[in-house]
Amino acid sequence: MIQELINYTKHLREDVPKIFERNVEPSKGLHIFLELDETGKLKNWPPERGKDWDFFDGKEEVSPFLENALKYELCGQRIGNNMNKVLDKKKQIFSCSPFMVSFRKQSFEKKELEGVGAEKIIKLLDYYFDNAISVCLNKDEEALVEKAKAFKLTLKEILPKLDCLKRNVVNKEGEQLEEAVFAEMKKDFYVNLYFRNVELERFKEVHSRYLSKNLFNSSAYNSTKEVEPDTFGLSDFFNGMNAKKPFLEHKTASMFKGISGRIPATDTISLNDFSLLLRRKVLPKPLPVFVDKNEFRNGDEIIKIFTENDKLSYSQILKEFYSRNNHADRVLQNYYLLFFNYKAELEDFDFVSRFEYKLSKEMQIVDLFPLSKKETKDDVRLKTVFDFEREVVSKIFNGALVKAKGDEYTVKYFDEIKAEYVSGGDPVYQMVLKYRKAFYDYIYKSKKEALNYIMWDDILWNGIIAGLRSDKITDKGHSQELFIKQKLNIWFSLYNYFSTNDKRKNMSSLIPELTQKVKGVVDNDDTHFETEDEFAFGAGQLIFYLLFQSRVSEKTHALLEPFLNKPKADQLQVAISNQIAVYKHELTFGTKRFSRLAKEVLGYASKSSVKSLQRMVLAGYFTHCILLEKTENNND
Repeated sequence: MIQELINYTKHLREDVPKIFERNVEPSKGLHIFLELDETGKLKNWPPERGKDWDFFDGKEEVSPFLENALKYELCGQRIGNNMNKVLDKKKQIFSCSPFMVSFRKQSFEKKELEGVGAEKIIKLLDYYFDNAISVCLNKDEEALVEKAKAFKLTLKEILPKLDCLKRNVVNKEGEQLEEAVFAEMKKDFYVNLYFRNVELERFKEVHSRYLSKNLFNSSAYNSTKEVEPDTFGLSDFFNGMNAKKPFLEHKTASMFKGISGRIPATDTISLNDFSLLLRRKVLPKPLPVFVDKNEFRNGDEIIKIFTENDKLSYSQILKEFYSRNNHADRVLQNYYLLFFNYKAELEDFDFVSRFEYKLSKEMQIVDLFPLSKKETKDDVRLKTVFDFEREVVSKIFNGALVKAKGDEYTVKYFDEIKAEYVSGGDPVYQMVLKYRKAFYDYIYKSKKEALNYIMWDDILWNGIIAGLRSDKITDKGHSQELFIKQKLNIWFSLYNYFSTNDKRKNMSSLIPELTQKVKGVVDNDDTHFETEDEFAFGAGQLIFYLLFQSRVSEKTHALLEPFLNKPKADQLQVAISNQIAVYKHELTFGTKRFSRLAKEVLGYASKSSVKSLQRMVLAGYFTHCILLEKTENNND
């Protein structure tokens, strides 16, 4: 994968160079250019604002001067976000170039440093410049060495004079005042000083030497003592130094001192460029890194869409990709899919041989348990994997994994998820953690084997049980009924979608059949339950009716769970019988419809465990109760 990232980054440099300029702005604070005349004397002090210096607070627009300063600043930055590879042993100077010095204002007040104010930085300059010259300049570049030394002397001269930089400000009373910028700026703002006597190309050249020598994890594995462009070494890019961890070592790869996979110094710079793009958040997440150059155009277009609107999720990007320019039949194939978190840390990578945007078999969510009182069915057809993600995955995990609201679309396949914020509590939380990687693989990598019917049943059952337990009675009715019915519709509509088992029932057609069977039983003395499914469905209908008629203060759906937890069918029948006995004074035993259903449920000789019947009991309970329907015969 490393070589593919190198090749891809080089491609971006050549074909999409502007991406390296996105989401980049100058560091907050002072940016000052120092220039010497032919005699070596400072010729632009005090400096002129807009020509020699400017201030950036992160709020105002970046001025043309600061845009130019940014080019120099980028050619002196340290590696990464920490101070492990800076050139200053006290770790106060952030820059890594003999022609630039960058430090925070708060360093002037560091108790650990010697001196007072500017002296604290001045005392660090000798070591910093000796190190910078050693790392960034060649021994035969005497002219550049002399310029670096002249820059150092100039810094020692002007650092105590930073308070001469002033700007006009307007106070709260509307009065214009002159303000000393350095004295008034925040402590964590930077002072950046650049040497104007050295052209930008030289800045880039010397900085690339710093990068080449420091982007290796350890010099112990370099192929040459002095780092040259063709020196091979151990990259610092997502590398954990496995040489001291025997169980992590490659046992079959070509090894050098226990290390495999060394790369040339020039390639480490490409990997560093890629890391910068990740940290700047200018790439979509996840990111497809194409292997075949013929496929690079697809990657470029995906990046272009993201550049136009960086609020888009990956699914929204691909939806736009396929809708543009008749791309419906374009194939995305042969790429690595990288998922990195907000810290630019790699969470997952995998090779995708072929991405299937359209579902090979269209999904249909049948409105088996109506979500509204409309006469028409609200069936939903899903044609793409992202339709599945938006309409199904978002609902079965209660929005904890995928949240879709209007144009806002967030996913948490690798993010931290806190249990206390998951609707449905621990059962749903555990399902999310257990199965979210499988859904990511299924949707984003087209791994059809990632999901199976066992997972499907586990997720939906636990989600529905969580809904039963958290149900409350509100002024609008049951708080969880809509969500439970949504899950039942999804579960039974896709009951066989993830299964290769031909013996699985077709729940979409079975539920209406069972409903008609119960109607037949309650309306006809000669109609009887003949299967376990009919018995369980009828039991669910009867339980709902009994709980509906009861005078319990909180008639929530949680009252169903004790029935579902009975080990055997005869124990379920006893529980139903006890419920009838408790509320017999409330029930109209004289009605034939109730008597017929109760007789069939209590008299059926089931040989099954309740566990095997649970989903049918659920289906019967949440299907519209036949006993509550009006009949033409009042005696019924």
